[in-house]
Amino acid sequence: MTGQDSHCVLPSAFLITAMTDRGPDDPVVRLAAQQVRSDQARYDRSLLADALLAGPHAEAAPLWLLQVAVAAGLEAGTEAERRPTLVALALGHPSCPLSLQEQTLKRCSAGQLAQLGNPLAAERVARAVAAEVRARGGTPLPMTPRLLDEPTLAQTVVQHGPLHDLVFAAARDTLPTAPDVEPGEGDDIDDWLKRHRQAYEAWEKMWRGVLELHPSRHRQLVEWGDGTDAERTIRNELLGSLPWTVEPELLVELASGDLGRFSSEVLVAQGCRMRRDGVDAQQVLDHFAADLSALTDEEQVRFRHLLDRRSTTLIDMGCRAPAAWVQRAASGTWRHILNPTQARGGYRSAHWRAPASTLADLAARFAETAAQALSFWEPDGRYAAIGPDDVAWVRDMMLHLPTVTEDVKAGVRPIVRHARGQLSARHPGLQPRYDRLRELEEILDTIERILADPPPAVGADRRRSALGSPDEVTVRGLAGVQAQALSEYLDRHPGDDALVEKALLACAASGYLSDDVFEKVLRRHGSSNEALLRLTEGLRTNLGGGPSWREAWTRLILARPDTERQLVRALPAWSALRARGGSHGSAHPAVVSVVREALGADQEAWDRFANCPATYSGPTAWLRLGDLLDAAAAGTPWPKAPGSR
Repeated sequence: MTGQDSHCVLPSAFLITAMTDRGPDDPVVRLAAQQVRSDQARYDRSLLADALLAGPHAEAAPLWLLQVAVAAGLEAGTEAERRPTLVALALGHPSCPLSLQEQTLKRCSAGQLAQLGNPLAAERVARAVAAEVRARGGTPLPMTPRLLDEPTLAQTVVQHGPLHDLVFAAARDTLPTAPDVEPGEGDDIDDWLKRHRQAYEAWEKMWRGVLELHPSRHRQLVEWGDGTDAERTIRNELLGSLPWTVEPELLVELASGDLGRFSSEVLVAQGCRMRRDGVDAQQVLDHFAADLSALTDEEQVRFRHLLDRRSTTLIDMGCRAPAAWVQRAASGTWRHILNPTQARGGYRSAHWRAPASTLADLAARFAETAAQALSFWEPDGRYAAIGPDDVAWVRDMMLHLPTVTEDVKAGVRPIVRHARGQLSARHPGLQPRYDRLRELEEILDTIERILADPPPAVGADRRRSALGSPDEVTVRGLAGVQAQALSEYLDRHPGDDALVEKALLACAASGYLSDDVFEKVLRRHGSSNEALLRLTEGLRTNLGGGPSWREAWTRLILARPDTERQLVRALPAWSALRARGGSHGSAHPAVVSVVREALGADQEAWDRFANCPATYSGPTAWLRLGDLLDAAAAGTPWPKAPGSR
């Protein structure tokens, strides 16, 4: 070593500790600065530079130290060694000149800009990062499918999770705009429509990703999007793709706004029916002048457009507009709210921010709106294909209506007759695939059971939930209803223990009904303890399903106070052994107690039990805990899975 590098190289951890509460002229601080300027490993330089800027040089720092900090933070050899927080510290330092700040940000990638623009960034740094994002973003491009694979800088920035308000606003404002797909020379209409659809699918996917990564900004984005091309997409994605992530008050506002669009569909149907009856277009416009003034510009253009068309096909479509809107909404933007237990957040059941009561109220409001569409339903035509979506909205409406009146039933029967007629016609090319056909028939069966369900007693002060006969209703069918609807259905069929047992199993199958609901249902049974043991011992036959249903049943059983040992032994072994106790990472004490009692101090029994054949899925997932414990204790062969031959 020569010159200033001839000093002893001390560990960075020692120097950092020794620098505590020292000034910039202290010998230890100067020694640390020398090591930062030397050819030490980048990681050590980063640590020392960080300590110097945050400590002795917090008020004033030499330019070389700021430059070294930036270089060490951005240019480390591996991703793990890079330290964006060090760069942010240097750029936000009082001594950092604007020239260094600008030069550094221009060198940053989109990902590094996002890291520097995190929520904890200093105002000065966040403002500079936001300015760089806007400058590089330039004029936003129209969205295309290619931009999903080759995202713009703004897209990349918002994909990095939480951001400072200024940086998020800059990225949001420079995101791609709505698609602008113009027909190319020589394009036929099918090619253009395909490109148009793909572009809008990419646009929706982009916004879905933004909304999913930034749940705390949902309301901000809704308000920002009002009056822009993104308004409908943002609202539809929140309501239809991610409703469980939306806070309750905003979800109600979005749902109310969407239902408010139904009135324009009714107006279209009324106008088109007048046109179909021979009324002049201008007379129709004059007749509805007051109502039209309350519509948006887009809705008014659509109304006039349909009236001016001479095509009877388009007029007929307008006549059916309310029923068509409800059908699309039930299978699209409202599908999760109408069936919250089936919503999935990734690979797990979605955890809703809105309470069950809010979802039930929204579903009832949708059902009441859908009932108004019944009078506008007309068959699509003799040779129109039929699928599950054509009747699923009717089923959802009837399941969520507070009261299924005779008028509603009268409006539903023609729809069922038409669907049955289409299925029986067996016209080539009009029949759905086997799986879709089966789903369609199940939906029709459900609707017919509801139609046959007797009305509640005269004067009964409770809402009616029409699910059909207790003998025919299934566990899966009960799993799809809200807690209040389930309670009211059980109220209407008191003393039916078989129905109560279906409801108990439905609590596990739903993944949504709480422990409290399970207990309330159980109290309706005449012999609750015996029923739980019998259901658990025959769980594969009684419940079936995948791992999540077994885990849910196990959780419900173990959540009960003073669960009997025999009942614990009857649980599926894999699910029971992995059930959590009161604290994170602990096993359930009731399961631990049963295992200890069965195996005692027999080391060989413990070793055998550790190699038992219980699994997460498949037939051996149904092996009972007690059967495996008995086999391990006695040294006998492992039992066959319940239900195996």
